[in-house]
Amino acid sequence: MMAFIKARPWTSMTIVLAMLVIGINAYLVFKNDSNITRSYFINEFQKAYIGTNTERVNKETIVAPAETFTITADATSLSAVNVKRGQEVMMNDLLATYQTDEVDEEITKLESERTAYETELSDLQDALDQIEDEYGDGSNPKSSINTDQINDKLSVTLKLELAQQNSASTAVALLNRHIAETNRQIALIEAQITQIQSRQGIVSPIDGIISAIKEEAGTVTFEIYSNEKAMYAYLSEKEWQKVQEGQTVDFKVKHVKDALSGVVLEKQMIATDDHTFWANELAKTAALPQPTNYEVTLQQVAPLEDIPFSTTGKASIIVNEAFDSYKVDKSWLATTKKGNKKLYIINQEGKIQLIDINVQFNTAKSAIFMDYVEEGTPMLSNEKRNITAYTFRTLPVEKIQWSHFKDLTWKQYVKYIVF
Repeated sequence: MMAFIKARPWTSMTIVLAMLVIGINAYLVFKNDSNITRSYFINEFQKAYIGTNTERVNKETIVAPAETFTITADATSLSAVNVKRGQEVMMNDLLATYQTDEVDEEITKLESERTAYETELSDLQDALDQIEDEYGDGSNPKSSINTDQINDKLSVTLKLELAQQNSASTAVALLNRHIAETNRQIALIEAQITQIQSRQGIVSPIDGIISAIKEEAGTVTFEIYSNEKAMYAYLSEKEWQKVQEGQTVDFKVKHVKDALSGVVLEKQMIATDDHTFWANELAKTAALPQPTNYEVTLQQVAPLEDIPFSTTGKASIIVNEAFDSYKVDKSWLATTKKGNKKLYIINQEGKIQLIDINVQFNTAKSAIFMDYVEEGTPMLSNEKRNITAYTFRTLPVEKIQWSHFKDLTWKQYVKYIVF
């Protein structure tokens, strides 16, 4: 080496000066605060693809009854409880029986009255048939209706009323009025009998499952779960602000292969406590939001059949949705002093460009925006870059690998640094 320098001093000096120039130029180009316009090698980017983007609140859920009914009765008035916990019941099934001595006596009395009215109705119908048969040709008698020819079981009062009629049509109208009144009396008595029979005991107001039978302080309380099921989830205060009734929900439930969909049916304004049954049930297997949480009822479209209460699942509530939108890592956005959002992209010429975007909403990792961007445009992270500078690769398709360095010759590296 020394021999070469001594033999060719000018050549050696030229080489040293060239290396010095290259080194100084590389420093000026690549130092962090460099103002020299240069091309960039892009090793991290996201491409802009248009689509439907959503923000979701994902929660653990529990299968519960859509409605719960409680019925309370005086324990001293009951002679028997006819159901047990877990039993299926139909509407109007007897849950418990009252003591029946006085009830039976009242029903017997009403049934006797109903029989009497039914006999009277039969007599009235017979009399109507006789008059219509005798005067069915439309002729009218010259004297009053001959009551001796009419059913002799009619009351004396009615026979006198009929005897005073000179027209068969008037007599028919009179009988029809009495028939209507008798039918009304029969209907009233049957309603009374039904009411008293229902008071023989406590009946179920719905089809459902007996969930509890409690006796305390001289009363018996029946709790009934409806057969129709819903799902309950529990929200933090922040989540409560985002979730609204009517929003779409996607479900996954244990023992159900297919995905389910539904809506947010109702959300509570009062936080749960130690007495909120379904929250305590779900807390056995899932961590609920702390320090407070709020119950929300989710209603699936397809009914849950053959799924027991307290089965757990997952719900994904769509709280924001944007069609024909783009998403980018939200940490890649630059924020101006006025709070506006900007994004570095590579335009069609391969140059860096800083554009304004209007963020519709944020998810956990992404910002969703709807400003027009050419589909497939590379979007860059939030690092200060020289605007209009060229990128090392006009349209990079993959992250840099060590093999890339080995593919380039030293002449190519020198050319990039110098030019």
